[in-house]
Amino acid sequence: MTPTSAFYSPKTLDELLELAAAPDTTILAGGTDLMPRWTKNIHPTPKTVVDAKHIEQLKGVKCKDNIISVGACTPLDELAENPTIQRASPVLAEAAGKVACPQVRNRATIGGNLVNASPAADTAVPLILLDAAIVIAAQGPTGAVSREIPITAFFRGPGQTALKAGEILTTIRFHTSAGEGTWAWQKFGTRPSMEIAVASVGMILRIEDEIVAHTRIGYGSVAPVPMRGAATEAALLGQRLNEDVLTRCVEAAQDEITPISDIRASAAYRREVIGTMLRRMLIHAKGK
Repeated sequence: MTPTSAFYSPKTLDELLELAAAPDTTILAGGTDLMPRWTKNIHPTPKTVVDAKHIEQLKGVKCKDNIISVGACTPLDELAENPTIQRASPVLAEAAGKVACPQVRNRATIGGNLVNASPAADTAVPLILLDAAIVIAAQGPTGAVSREIPITAFFRGPGQTALKAGEILTTIRFHTSAGEGTWAWQKFGTRPSMEIAVASVGMILRIEDEIVAHTRIGYGSVAPVPMRGAATEAALLGQRLNEDVLTRCVEAAQDEITPISDIRASAAYRREVIGTMLRRMLIHAKGK
């Protein structure tokens, strides 16, 4: 940050929302993405920086009536190691534990991972599988005003979210996935640590009497936003996992994603990786 930047560290959510309403204000949580961008002059530093990480209302994991609430400033390492998340939503714990490296996970937050709006955000696909809702708050005339949107409506494009001026992400909510059946999440990259996913796939699948009774599929790094695989789900529901169905599912996946070619991989390679990972997940689910 430049010496002329104003820096605030509020202790309550009301204080944070009041500060966030000012123009040219940036909310800082873990800072693992923002700080490098500022120091390298990739993005200009804002006039006002508000540190949110000391606000207790934005931390921790709670579970009530099978609904899990995760504070936006919860560090990723805490999320990965939280017994409630590991038991009730293991697909999210798995992904949170694979973000970057331990040093980054110790500071990076789930809210920051989502607000960054990267198509490769590791926690986004598991939260799509969990049908998560994003709780957003802003300062109103008489206090805090909240709204809730589905996670699939939160991402608008690379680096773009549904947040309006003065709004912050406060909470992520979802039903426990315990008992849903088989889950899987995998990302593929070019190096074993600190990798940004070339492609990622997530799946929740429940089979009853050899028929797929429920499924949710999600993809990362293969579209402008993390996306739900609606066409793939349609190819799976009500089907037996035979070779013909597996082939149709892979084709549906490769048709509905819209990858690009960049320095990390070509679009064709990303399609091939998605198909391979998805097929392996489905074969594994069938064998259980």
